Amino acid sequence: MNAPLTEAPVLDLEDSWEAINEWFLNNDLTDGLPIVPPTEARVAAMTAYVERELGWKAGDVIGTLAPKHGQAIIEKIAANAVMAGCKPEYMPVIIACVKAVADPKFNLDAVQTSTHNTSPLPIVNGPVCKAIDLNCGYNHTGSRWRATSTIGRALQLCMINIGGTPGSINIHTQGHIARFEHCIAENEDENPWQPLHVERGYTADTSVVTLIPACPAAMIDDNGGSQTAKDLLRTLASSIAYVGNRNTNGEGQPLLILCPQHARLLANGGYSKAEVKRFIWEFARIPFGSIPRGNLTSFSKKLLKQYADFEPAFGVPIADKPDDIVIVVMGGTGTHSLSVQTRLASENVTVPILRRDGSPWQQQP
Repeated sequence: MNAPLTEAPVLDLEDSWEAINEWFLNNDLTDGLPIVPPTEARVAAMTAYVERELGWKAGDVIGTLAPKHGQAIIEKIAANAVMAGCKPEYMPVIIACVKAVADPKFNLDAVQTSTHNTSPLPIVNGPVCKAIDLNCGYNHTGSRWRATSTIGRALQLCMINIGGTPGSINIHTQGHIARFEHCIAENEDENPWQPLHVERGYTADTSVVTLIPACPAAMIDDNGGSQTAKDLLRTLASSIAYVGNRNTNGEGQPLLILCPQHARLLANGGYSKAEVKRFIWEFARIPFGSIPRGNLTSFSKKLLKQYADFEPAFGVPIADKPDDIVIVVMGGTGTHSLSVQTRLASENVTVPILRRDGSPWQQQP
């Protein structure tokens, strides 16, 4: 277990699925679910794929994961991907996820060690989604969607085994069910606007991952009641703003996941994505006077300075500016969208999937 940082430790365990799972569970190296034993052969298959496709070698460091500052080398990422049940072709997405959460702007230390029920949510865009069968429509987890479920789980296992261990650092008040699998692909085919990665400056044929420090999603059940775009915007704005949404307390980056039907209604009503953000920012507000005084201790100094001397009826927005609101389109038929508050002091991070030399990577058929 005293291997150098450029190598993953090799364990000599009984050749039994039950014994291996019991050992990993007892040593706090799992998420509580059974794992695929990360044998040398399975891990080698993962690292060989990465070297062939991306040029990364087994000992190359992708980033350092908080809070224990573990070095996320390719071999360790591969071992956790094996444990999660991933195929080798999922590795480019997982590596991008690890690189994103290791970015200081994401502030993984806060996500890992605070009492917030927060989990990194990867949003995947580009050709890789169809190439590895990431689901972007109905029931994004479960059933046949192996990539969707196991990529999210692999990232969580990397956070446990490279960044820290559950129990010793994970002190979420209740815990986030998404810690077991948290990964979505944007439904670009049914998105009437630019997808997230194009909005952020990448070409449509570039595969990109955006990591969001996401709290549990709250469903916005329009139930088909909104007959116009303006009605739907009012419903969305009224559903998002409430005192317990921490994004009203500071400079967070809330996420709105629109179902395709809602996105079409808004676009057909003449609203661009930027105009939807502007409407939500202007009307998803809480009257300053309705916020209990004790809660104001959680507000950022910037917000207190800005709003403390205003009339009690003045509305406090859920983001510092409209562009801080993130909008993606995901899901199948239905009139149910999702509002996701995000952790303050953490920024979402977008990472393109690149080869080691910095050139764009394309999934080979």
